[in-house]
Amino acid sequence: MLVFEGEIIEEQVFNSIEKIFFPTSNGQQIIRSSYKAEIYQLWNEIKDDADLDIVEVLKQRPDSDIKNLIRKDVSEVHLFFDHDGHSHADTMSPQDYNGMINKLLDTFNNEFELGKLWLSYPMTEAIKHCTANPADCFKDALLYMPDNINYKDIIDKISHYRDIKKYDENTWHYLAMINIQRTFCLVNNAYETVSDYQKIKHWFDQNAVIVKLIQEKQYEKFILPKNQIVALSPFPFFLINYFGEKYFNECKNEIVTKSCSFSCYQNTQTV
Repeated sequence: MLVFEGEIIEEQVFNSIEKIFFPTSNGQQIIRSSYKAEIYQLWNEIKDDADLDIVEVLKQRPDSDIKNLIRKDVSEVHLFFDHDGHSHADTMSPQDYNGMINKLLDTFNNEFELGKLWLSYPMTEAIKHCTANPADCFKDALLYMPDNINYKDIIDKISHYRDIKKYDENTWHYLAMINIQRTFCLVNNAYETVSDYQKIKHWFDQNAVIVKLIQEKQYEKFILPKNQIVALSPFPFFLINYFGEKYFNECKNEIVTKSCSFSCYQNTQTV
């Protein structure tokens, strides 16, 4: 089951992923649900009782869209929510917000238990944050966090992939590799074209450690010292986590990215 924070763009993402990667003709089925609130509200519902069943908690919400779901029909739960640090700048310090994010990642760290949390930086629209030129894989990737209140408008100006309904398999391959390159640079302080799955295999071991690595490096390198954030989408990582090396190998043949150094982030101008 995939649980999304919102409904509109998230439904477009779901429809695209389902059509391309989980076609019903293969006997595969994904159950979807929109939580219609921030992940912190869900965390508050379950944080004091680790024995709660996440599916039953979701079903009991007054506006739940899965009230009639049969529990045994759900084998995994993946939670897709926004980082949204800019939305809490007036009420929480960066340190406190980082602490909250880490609590969320510690709680929602297993798709077979309370669910696995995948964060969009800064929000779901980050899947569109890319141009068609692979040499521009870092172009405008670094964002000044207060500006992210207008992130949807920013994306409309810079993206070559605004219409998710037009995404095909090759588009997803391309976006996957762009996000891998950005993340490799973020996590490792160095840039190289990642063409070997073994270089990133550890990202997807131990319940997708990549989600914690990304948050740690975002906070240390950009959020705390510069009030900035690197645009990253979790959906490509979900696909690689789910399908593994086979999917990565399909993706890597679609793109040859421009070699550059970590200074790409440092030199990227904020929008």
